[in-house]
Amino acid sequence: MARNQPADAQALYDSRSDTYDDSHHPRLARHFVEMLQLEPASTMVGPSGRVMGVDVSTGMLDEANKKLSHHEPKNVSFHNHSMADLNSLDAIKDKQFDAIICCSALVLLEDAAAALKHWTKYLRRGGRLIVDVTHPVNLAAGTALERVGQQLGRPIMYHREPFQRPEDLSSRMHAAGLHNVEMTFLSIMDIPGTDALKDYIMPDFSQPKVQAVYDVEEADDVFETAVEGTAYTNLASPPEVRQRAKALFKEEWSKLADIDGKVRVVDGLFVGMGWK
Repeated sequence: MARNQPADAQALYDSRSDTYDDSHHPRLARHFVEMLQLEPASTMVGPSGRVMGVDVSTGMLDEANKKLSHHEPKNVSFHNHSMADLNSLDAIKDKQFDAIICCSALVLLEDAAAALKHWTKYLRRGGRLIVDVTHPVNLAAGTALERVGQQLGRPIMYHREPFQRPEDLSSRMHAAGLHNVEMTFLSIMDIPGTDALKDYIMPDFSQPKVQAVYDVEEADDVFETAVEGTAYTNLASPPEVRQRAKALFKEEWSKLADIDGKVRVVDGLFVGMGWK
């Protein structure tokens, strides 16, 4: 059962657009800009430079344009288009960029390696690409549901399974033609009293902070809550699919449990930055 990735992403993010800024995502995007050591985008490029945003979600672009209307910069533009097919976007044909940021979106693409190669060709020599993937058990229910979808031939919207370790991202970035790839482990959870990047950098990939703990016996409740989300509609209906998916979910959920029968959801995401 094939999916239409652009349509999936539009449906998912249109539904979230009016509350998206209430999440950790704006902070994360700001941290990416800081990691690139860029000044606020509309001024750092100077009068002759340009900042271009690409998003397939009209809802997200509506929110972006509301913000743009308060500043009226002449060198910022937004484009309603798939990030996986920049070749067909006339606005960026024959252009090269000093930096490309993909924040919280790489795992929406089935072929992340191809996307990284695609974006790299739009970097000038010495330009940088920064992307991220969540820790594999940051969204434990999503990890289990992704495996269920694969078994049933009904894939979900996310493709986190290929990224079990930081090296799984860095190796794909190297293969895309990037070098000197730096990996950083960032906290997703809000830290009271601070938005500073330095406070969100975690020192050890192998010892992430535990964000939540579930009993393995909670599988039924976790499944029922999760499949109501837009990302998992492939597994929610028809009833016979939902029933089979639930049974498989319980199996996959148990595989995520430790020896004490606990599923520990951890905080953090892997951020890769590479040079062309």
